Amino acid sequence: MKDLGKILLYFAAVIALGALLAPPLFWAGHALAARGVMPFLGEVELQKYFNRAALVAALALIWPMLRWLRLDGARGLGIDPNPHWRRHFAIGFGISAVCVGLLATGYILGGVYRWKQTLPWERIPPLLLSAIVVALLEEGLFRGGILGLFRRTLRPGAAIVFTSAIFSAVHFLKPGEDVRIDVVTWLSGFALIPHLFHQFAEPLLLLGGFTTIFVLGLMLADATVRTRSLWLAIGLHAGLVFVKMSFSKLTKRDAAHLPWIGEELQIGLVPVLALLLGWLLTRLWLKYANPAPRG
Repeated sequence: MKDLGKILLYFAAVIALGALLAPPLFWAGHALAARGVMPFLGEVELQKYFNRAALVAALALIWPMLRWLRLDGARGLGIDPNPHWRRHFAIGFGISAVCVGLLATGYILGGVYRWKQTLPWERIPPLLLSAIVVALLEEGLFRGGILGLFRRTLRPGAAIVFTSAIFSAVHFLKPGEDVRIDVVTWLSGFALIPHLFHQFAEPLLLLGGFTTIFVLGLMLADATVRTRSLWLAIGLHAGLVFVKMSFSKLTKRDAAHLPWIGEELQIGLVPVLALLLGWLLTRLWLKYANPAPRG
């Protein structure tokens, strides 16, 4: 219970620090855009800077958190060195990319999404780096740090469930795109905090979105526990993010059909089938084809 209290305090500190960092990031992004560097940053609202600031805060505070809990490095979190990390990353990336790609193809054939008139292929390669960075950061935080903390006092199954629930809830803690702050000040980030929970008031969105991200968290945590390494989970996460972001750049969606199909490729109960397929293929690979089982 003492560790759980520290984890809750950690998340409260992440939100507070994210609120403090969001305005400086907003000003820096708009200053770069005004100078012609990454002009798209000038069109980004404060709430999206808040989301990135919270992630930066989570990473900045994870090391002091681990020191506070007196953990002895990665082994204290149940993570061992993985000499086959490249293979695990590549297999994970391939499995999730294929499964999400099949989902995307089904949406196109079913008329849920349609191709844009002009396909911006030049915007796809940079997304690969973004997907890998996101996967490294989120897996290091959730499957490395938080899952490791829960595994200190809980059985693996319970630790996986609790970590996945937090992973899904955190992805719902973000201000809506309709929130507007006309004049950004040093305290504007705190004005966004009451808007973090708006998605929890929408039952269909909660069902379609929370369930999908929860199942994703279960798959990633299970891969981490079975391999005692983050690299298979990082690959699975990166492949999903890369296909999702690429698909959003190349297609348009006419309408959402919650809870089955959401506003993004990975939201809804239909994507759960793609995730379950990916989870099954991951389990089969670990059981029959993995040349060096880790778990």
